Amino acid sequence: MPTPTAISIDEETRLQAFVRLDVAQRLRSNDLSLTVGNFVLALLVAGSLHKAAPPAWVACWLGLQFVNMAFHLWLGLRWLRSPLTISNAPLWLRRVTRTSGINGLLWLVAIHLFWLGGSDAQRMLLWAWMIGISSAALHSLHAYLPAYFAMVGPVLLGLLLAVLVHGAIDTWAVLAVLLLGATLYIHFAVSLRRLLWDSLRQAHQLAHLSESLKQEKDLAVKLSQSRSRFLAAASHDLRQPVHALSLFVGALKQNSNPAQSAQILQHVSSAVDAMGAMFNALLDISKLDAEQLQPQWQTVDLRALLTRMSADHSLQAQAKGLRFVCDLPPSEGAQASPAALTVRSDPALLERVLRNLLSNALRYTAQGGVLLRARQRHGRIELLVADSGVGIARARRAEVFDEFVQLHESGQGLGLGLAIVHRLSGLLGLRLRLRSRPGRGSLFTLMLAPHDEGAAAAPSPLAQPQLGGELVIVLDESAEIRQAMSTLLSAWGLGVISASNVDELMPQLMDVSTVPRLLLCDYRLGGGDTGSGAIARLRELFNSDIPAVLLSGDTSTARTEEALDQGLTLLQKPLTQVQLRTAVTQALRPIHTPIAISTTSSD
Repeated sequence: MPTPTAISIDEETRLQAFVRLDVAQRLRSNDLSLTVGNFVLALLVAGSLHKAAPPAWVACWLGLQFVNMAFHLWLGLRWLRSPLTISNAPLWLRRVTRTSGINGLLWLVAIHLFWLGGSDAQRMLLWAWMIGISSAALHSLHAYLPAYFAMVGPVLLGLLLAVLVHGAIDTWAVLAVLLLGATLYIHFAVSLRRLLWDSLRQAHQLAHLSESLKQEKDLAVKLSQSRSRFLAAASHDLRQPVHALSLFVGALKQNSNPAQSAQILQHVSSAVDAMGAMFNALLDISKLDAEQLQPQWQTVDLRALLTRMSADHSLQAQAKGLRFVCDLPPSEGAQASPAALTVRSDPALLERVLRNLLSNALRYTAQGGVLLRARQRHGRIELLVADSGVGIARARRAEVFDEFVQLHESGQGLGLGLAIVHRLSGLLGLRLRLRSRPGRGSLFTLMLAPHDEGAAAAPSPLAQPQLGGELVIVLDESAEIRQAMSTLLSAWGLGVISASNVDELMPQLMDVSTVPRLLLCDYRLGGGDTGSGAIARLRELFNSDIPAVLLSGDTSTARTEEALDQGLTLLQKPLTQVQLRTAVTQALRPIHTPIAISTTSSD
């Protein structure tokens, strides 16, 4: 926030522009009255000193004053029809300066016109008139010094020349008084101008500060309202899957029928997936707000990505009795090639955008179907997600991209899916468009630039190699998580040793005759240890650079940079089986490259 003692150059320039506008408004409002007042003073001077000059010259001088007044009245009335703004304020100030300069020159002529033929009394009267005119100009024009000096300069110069050339009653005394008066006038004008400009500048600063405080207050109110909406939505939507999970687990304990137990387990899995999706959506929004989510640019094979997503969402569509169509260009033939759908993007973030769009389409479609299409258009690749659902009214299309907004109650999610889509599209440089009609469905379009080289994309997680026969060490403070992790890894055919920290692990290592092939460590361990520290100790103990995966619920950039600096793969919790298996498989490859895997969410 700028202050009077510490202010940026741009802010100072802005303040000066507003002060200049205020000064122009003051002079503009007085311009016509100054012009008329100057002519009235000319009539008074001519009436009181007409005997000191030839009548013809006096009439000629009054004629010039009248023409000057008429011209500036006409010009001023024309200018009054146009609004005064920051851009044209300098023009008004130059116009006032020009008017003042012309008036000053006319008074210089008057001094030499009436001084030469006048008596000493008439010269003193003329002197008094000029002092009065200079005082009036000080009051009216001190706000803009160029206009003031343009008016007073010729008057003081005329008096100085008259005294020096034509003499006076006491030339040196009059000259001394004139110089002293001129110095005082200039000093007063500069002081008054500085005082006025400082007061106007401070007034604009206060107004700007007040506006900034108002904006910050409005932002705080908006954030408070957003937080209230979040708490209201989260308290309801997060309770639903937790409540369902509790009931299903209770039913599973009471049930001994294998077929029914398998069905209950399927419901448990669905509830866990729903809860994980909600947490992931909240993590996405928090990372986007903190600007911690940065794209990892690489070559992406859209054909493999869309085929895999089609397989995932086709099952959801069938469960609701909907059709799901994935329309891709032919992969063989003269018109297309497998590299035709290769783009440069972040595969995880791009998949997150598409999954959110597809999940949203399936959620709000009761009959008909959902279409996922990729095609070449205008030298770019266009991805379309269309549905035959409830649609969105034109007046409310912008709202669907706001956080915690659900135009149609579905009983699912937090209203973050399309907000994440909108923000990730901007992060990836995608052109996102929405077309929709109420009752007819919606069409979301993403435009991507194709990748010239068409490098191969990463292999699909569904095509993971088989695991087995390898020893894995699991370190986690939570006994429940260690048990779940050990059970899952054992089901994949891996040998598992688990503990809460390295000290607890040491007795178990006495019976180990081979070097572990993988370390799975949570960042926070028992006894105040950290996962990265534990990995370093175990690598030193076995004298081997054992592949390691670090798990953490901390989404800060510092945690990601720390993992990458130590050559560790980072998994952010909560994570799915697919993500864990992908990381384990990649870590067990002969050549291990550190990666940072983010959770995928859809809302």
